[in-house]
Amino acid sequence: MSTHNFETLRSAVLDASVARRWAQAVEEWQVVGVEEDPRGTGICVCGKTNLVYLYTIHNERTRETLFPIGSSCVNLFEVEELNVSVAVLRRLYDLRASFSSGRPVILTTEHFSRAVLADLWQNGAFPPNEYNRSNGDNDYKFLLDMFNQRHDPTDKERRKIWVLINRVIKPFVMTDTRLG
Repeated sequence: MSTHNFETLRSAVLDASVARRWAQAVEEWQVVGVEEDPRGTGICVCGKTNLVYLYTIHNERTRETLFPIGSSCVNLFEVEELNVSVAVLRRLYDLRASFSSGRPVILTTEHFSRAVLADLWQNGAFPPNEYNRSNGDNDYKFLLDMFNQRHDPTDKERRKIWVLINRVIKPFVMTDTRLG
């Protein structure tokens, strides 16, 4: 297994960026997708081998895309938003795997985080409907409140959580194009 080569990564990023300095160039990029290679045969743009999770980063200014890139290389960008995106996409990927396998998905830190709920909301997982008073923000705020509370939900709250996870979040995650 080879380790990452920062100079190779740096060169690939700078070549595909407007900025000519690393510190400015890394600010141009965002994580837009993740795929899994269960055999671990992925090779990062830096040359590191044995990647299992292969991320795609995109530069909107140049329309350039780098793939595959490993999470450790994204961490070298030292941009908090990118690190959060990597963590959220990985959690969403794992959430999809749970749904696919038929394992129960509940509103706990095993499956969700505040960042995951925020990402779902920002990417349209909570459409307006008659049950949320035509405002999907209400579903997001409800789940966030339930996630943050320190006591067990009531039976009514538990039923609503189940419906939101299984009838709203599940279809969204199963078709999320960011998850390869």
